[in-house]
Amino acid sequence: MNRSIIVAIIATLYLLVYVILYVLGAGSGLVTILFTLSPLVVLWLVFTVLKDDSVPVRELEDGEEWGYGDREKEMLGLF
Repeated sequence: MNRSIIVAIIATLYLLVYVILYVLGAGSGLVTILFTLSPLVVLWLVFTVLKDDSVPVRELEDGEEWGYGDREKEMLGLF
């Protein structure tokens, strides 16, 4: 399994546990600690996904701008 998928599952479970504990009225100390650490979990997820290179991306040619890598330019049409 891809590393970014594992990190996404862990981050999702972490945030679900936080929400469930908050709704159930668990100890405020535990909920506060989980809330305080949640931005670090989200940042970990973001950096892991951004660093993921499991999907090959072609290099842009001269005169090309960034766009959709999974669609041909002709398929996008005009906006």
